[in-house]
Amino acid sequence: MSKALDEFRKEASKALKPLGAKLSGICFMLNDEQLTSAEKDIDMEALVQELGRAKEKTVDAKLVISLEGAGGRLVGAVSPDEVLKLDLSEISSLLSFLMGNFLLREERDRDGLTGFLKKDAFRARMIETAIGVKKQASSKKTGERKRSPALSFFHLDLDHFKSVNDTLGHRFGDEVLRSFARHVREFFTRKDYEGVLLARLGGEEFGVLVPYVTAKDAGEIGEELRAYINETEIPTSGELERYRQSNPDFKALSIPNVTTSIGISTGDSAVIMRTPEEGLSGELEQLYEQADVATYVAKKLGRNRIMAFERIRDEGGTVIDFDDRTGIVTIDLGSDMGVDVEDVFKVYDNRKFTDSEPVIQPGSQKVIGYYPRIVLGEIEVILCQPQVSFALRKAGETFSPETGFLLEWVPPSDRGKRTVLDRRRKERRKEPRVTSRALFESRLRESQEREHFLIVLLYFDNLATIRDQRGSSTVKELYRSLAAELERMAPPGEVVSTVSGDHIGWLPSATSASKVAESIKDLRKRYAKQDKASFSAVVYDSSVKGLDRTRALDIAQKGVDIARFKGINQIIQLDSEILLSKLYFYYEHDELDKVAQEYSELQSFGISDDRSLLYYAEALSYLGKQEEALEAAHQVLEHDSSNLKALEVAATAAFELGRNQEAVEAYEKLVDKKKGNISAWHWRDYAIALLYLGATEKALEYLSHALAEDPTDASAIYHQGEALLALGRREKARQEIMRAFELGYRELSPQAQKLLGEG
Repeated sequence: MSKALDEFRKEASKALKPLGAKLSGICFMLNDEQLTSAEKDIDMEALVQELGRAKEKTVDAKLVISLEGAGGRLVGAVSPDEVLKLDLSEISSLLSFLMGNFLLREERDRDGLTGFLKKDAFRARMIETAIGVKKQASSKKTGERKRSPALSFFHLDLDHFKSVNDTLGHRFGDEVLRSFARHVREFFTRKDYEGVLLARLGGEEFGVLVPYVTAKDAGEIGEELRAYINETEIPTSGELERYRQSNPDFKALSIPNVTTSIGISTGDSAVIMRTPEEGLSGELEQLYEQADVATYVAKKLGRNRIMAFERIRDEGGTVIDFDDRTGIVTIDLGSDMGVDVEDVFKVYDNRKFTDSEPVIQPGSQKVIGYYPRIVLGEIEVILCQPQVSFALRKAGETFSPETGFLLEWVPPSDRGKRTVLDRRRKERRKEPRVTSRALFESRLRESQEREHFLIVLLYFDNLATIRDQRGSSTVKELYRSLAAELERMAPPGEVVSTVSGDHIGWLPSATSASKVAESIKDLRKRYAKQDKASFSAVVYDSSVKGLDRTRALDIAQKGVDIARFKGINQIIQLDSEILLSKLYFYYEHDELDKVAQEYSELQSFGISDDRSLLYYAEALSYLGKQEEALEAAHQVLEHDSSNLKALEVAATAAFELGRNQEAVEAYEKLVDKKKGNISAWHWRDYAIALLYLGATEKALEYLSHALAEDPTDASAIYHQGEALLALGRREKARQEIMRAFELGYRELSPQAQKLLGEG
């Protein structure tokens, strides 16, 4: 709401300017909280106190006006322009009108009890926030802080709140909700996150949208918030005392501890950046639903905990046994999936795959298939117990859930939406114009023996949105009609096939990638007019350097992933730079875990360069994989011995691994190349490595460099004490080691402990 107050103050000042005045301060009071927007020299708290309960008053040459509404009180302070005489009645009238309109908007958009946004206003502002995040990430302004364009949604549900209402009354329940909301607001205000949206979704359910927060950080924030609510007195003793005074009949001696279950879902940077503005609404709705599902699971697991939707999606289970006579499936789900009777699981065959992500045989590097997995059917849980539970194959399914088949929990809203493979196969047989996948792959192998060949993969943009808005049958019809159009456009003998559920493959006989791209543009214009749907395409050209022709289809499918990441209406001709662009994006936005993941996948296709290898080395160091980071940094240094970033990674990794001689050599080169302009912590680690190697005087000198930049570095202070001790300067050493100890440093050597004991 602070942002709304800032905007209102600016708008009101413009309206008051012709009257020779400006709104210099505005304050909104709700539930003992005070939100303020004011100029630096305006003390709104003092003006509010001076006004008291009056509606209007002149204080220190300022007109102060108060209005009630939106569950709170709005106070505005008008400062005069000294040059003009003020008509206070006209100013009062105009400001009252403006403040009244502001309160009406807030009453429309905000919950009167908590001051949080109502559901509809929240959803509208979610879209505004997502568009703002997307634009900020696309901005090329120099000096702007780069942040991950991610959005994390937190769904909060108070635990056992019904029992509070039933035992202590709905009025006290409202007091609990009011206090809970205030503490949630305080938590996020203290964290100082930018652009946080808070909403009351209904009853005891709340929503929080936090921009620029990745899935990893969201998990940490969620756990901090859960712990904060669990440890906080809600309502506080002051709030409880006021409630008792205003409700003398309230005789409860003990108040239950308020806890919350939190579901988390994150739209990562790839989703936000590749989704057009008009499609963000669907993505945000999906975030909302996923967080709701995660809360449902958190409650089933025992409440007062967090659950990320990504975990539900990733943690499934496996089939242990299946009795064909009874139809009972024995399933292993681990110990904490929170499964209940009547829960439904999709079943996947772990041996059949249809897309681009390779599945490696356990214990070897042999590729045994590709994701996504084929859905065989569904099972419904009939008996729950820790780890091993039992289910029944749902009626109408013909599959046999063999040992090792994979399971995936189905949200309640999706249950009953089964897919029968036999029907799919029949539908495919009705498509005579589209060749089979087997023929496509056979022709592709033949093509690889030629000097030059092309592969094209086509796919629909915003497929999830199309499926949600127009249904799965529409998606199938779109692919069928696009394949037919492509067949009509292609010369006789060219192969067009459904490569996977989401891709159409085409092996053109032409050898010019640019001509093929022009043909796709023409096809796209014609098709968009017919079906009002856009598609993108990826062109793999076997003559492009750096692309492995034996992995052509895998690389083309990876190209689809990159194209989706870049946005809609893409026609991309693949090369190494394009394929590495997603990795570069993640690096620029400090998502180093994704950098490592992306590099590993691209390396399996033989695609990398020194720049990506350097980013990979940094990512590994950040993730604590120092051995691999050191190896990657050395590979970069083999080609570019003066690469500063590689020297930094090598020095840091060697130091973390305890290879002090290697660390010193890297730091020597780094200091030489940067002419001594290295960070305080680099000086510190360099000095510590020297200290371990016996170069005490030099270590002491470099520790002084580190402490000149950061005088509170406890590790540098402690090792300065160790160096002084080695030089026999015991009293000074004791002082430094004690100072480090007081700053929290606890890794004392036996010699240091003995020295402190002597003191």
